[in-house]
Formats: sequence, structure tokens, C-alpha cells
Amino acid sequence: MKKVLFILSIICFVGFSNSVNAQIKMPSSVDNSAQMKAMFDSPDVQKQVKEQLMKNPELRDQTINYLKDNPDTRDQMVEAIKKNPEAKNKIMQYIQDNPELLNKAMDYIKNNPELLKKVMEAVGMK
Repeated sequence: MKKVLFILSIICFVGFSNSVNAQIKMPSSVDNSAQMKAMFDSPDVQKQVKEQLMKNPELRDQTINYLKDNPDTRDQMVEAIKKNPEAKNKIMQYIQDNPELLNKAMDYIKNNPELLKKVMEAVGMK
């Protein structure tokens, strides 16, 4: 009887240990997102992202819309749009020439996981 109780104790301990290990492991998507954010901060990637902001219409439009809707940048964006109502590339160039707007745009991309993934794929860093 003692042997059976001892074996059951060992089985319970091993099962408990495995469940604790399974709970501690972090999902790979969290690791992947953190890696992409770290790569995003490198100067080379930042340069490539700026190029994508000019070339990729979807990324450009999402970023312009974000900056138009953001209360901190709305006034500057209204000014840029008045100067260039139809030329989105000129608006994006205005954003890139303005450090405050560019920082907001880069933060928007970096903190938006889906957009960050698309941008990193576009620059070949996935």
C-alpha cells in the first residue's frame, strides 16, 4: 500500500511540475512582436520605413488618417492638407520633414501590431 501511495505521489508531482512549466512559457507571438519593435528602432529600418511611407499607398493613407484624427497633430495636418489637397505624397513629404509629425507617425506604426507586421514584411525584416 505504501508503494502505491508513493508512486501516486510521484505521478502527481510530475504532473504538477509539467503544468507549471506550461503556464510559464510565453507565446511566441509576444516574442515576435517584441523582436519586431526592437528591429524597428534601428536606423536602417527607420530609413526603409520612411521609404515605405512614400511608396505604399495603404500605409501612407493609414498614417495620414491617424495623424488627421490625432488631437495633437490635427492642426498641423489640416495645414498640410490645405497646401496639398490632392497630393498625398506631398503631404507625406511634409510629415517626413516635420520631426514631431514623423515621430508620431513612427510611434503609430510601432504600436500597431498589425501595421508593424505589414511594414516589417515590406522592408524584408519579418
